[in-house]
Amino acid sequence: MGLISSSATFTRYQTKDHVPSNYKEQYSKEIHRYAFREIDENTDDERSCGWVNIMNILDNEFSGEEFFKSGFIALSLRIDTRRIPSHILKHYCRKAEIEKKTAMSKDFLSKAERQDIRDMVKFQLLKRVIPNSRTFDMIWDIKSSQIFFSSVNEAICTEFLELFKKTFDQNLELLFPYTIAQSAMTDEEKILLENITPANFVAP
Repeated sequence: MGLISSSATFTRYQTKDHVPSNYKEQYSKEIHRYAFREIDENTDDERSCGWVNIMNILDNEFSGEEFFKSGFIALSLRIDTRRIPSHILKHYCRKAEIEKKTAMSKDFLSKAERQDIRDMVKFQLLKRVIPNSRTFDMIWDIKSSQIFFSSVNEAICTEFLELFKKTFDQNLELLFPYTIAQSAMTDEEKILLENITPANFVAP
């Protein structure tokens, strides 16, 4: 579920590095550089990820630089995958092996021959697979340095952090109740926070 919806789950981050004064020019160039690219059906690529328009997942051109929105940067991370179920791949490989053994009058195929068949079959099947598309929204408040990302999945968040670093050359700090509390406290209050221990408020 994206951030532009009636309900959403999200992870909060904060940038740790300085934003350049010419960030619009610099970031625009890098966003285009790391924009989403469709999987080429003539390759054996199974995955592609990159930025798309937060309002239109089919728009990876950003002709109007729609990602700049009054002090915010708003983008969606799009991840496309195409996979062949293992039992389907095995079935087609077995069929192809039988056909080759019959055509060559052989009882057995070498390991290399079987691998060649598997690669060929997988490539042919991948061309018939419609990629599965998922998108995850990102909104970056430049002034407050805070970022909202619409996923709590560890693997997806890791991929987001890597792409964010490549695109914006920024390191992000995860925000959770403890770090958020620290940001609003004085030095004396931070010391008290560090000494807090868990307490059970339920009567035994």
